[in-house]
Amino acid sequence: MKNTKTFLTLAITSLIIGIFFSNVSFAENTKPNNTYQEMEFIQTFKGKNKAFVLQTLGQPTKKSKPVKPSNADSIVGQSNGPANLKKDEIEMWYYFNLVKYNSKNTYKQTEITFINDAATNMMFLN
Repeated sequence: MKNTKTFLTLAITSLIIGIFFSNVSFAENTKPNNTYQEMEFIQTFKGKNKAFVLQTLGQPTKKSKPVKPSNADSIVGQSNGPANLKKDEIEMWYYFNLVKYNSKNTYKQTEITFINDAATNMMFLN
C-alpha cells in the first residue's frame, strides 16, 4: 500500500513537471526571436502575406476582426458599388515587445492589419 502511494505520488509529480516544461517551451516558441527597429519592421513586413509573417514571427499573441457598429448603415448611407462586390477580409494580429523605438525600449504592442492576406497597416503602441 505504501509503495503504491509513493509510486502514484512520483507519477503525478512527474506528470505535473512534464506539463509545466512543455508549456514553457510552447510559450517560448510563440514569442518572436528578436526585435526590430521601426523602419526595419515596416520594410520587412509591408505587403507580405500571413504565411510569411507566421514563418518569421510565429503565432500572434492575439487576433481580432473589425466589428461594424449596429447603426453604421443609417449614419454612413448606402453603398454605391455593385451588390455582388466581394467584401475585403480584414484581420488584425497583435505582438508584444517586438519593435524598438530607441536602443533600450520597445513598444508594448505591435498591430499588423491584413487586408485580403496582405499586411497593409502597422501600428506601434505603448
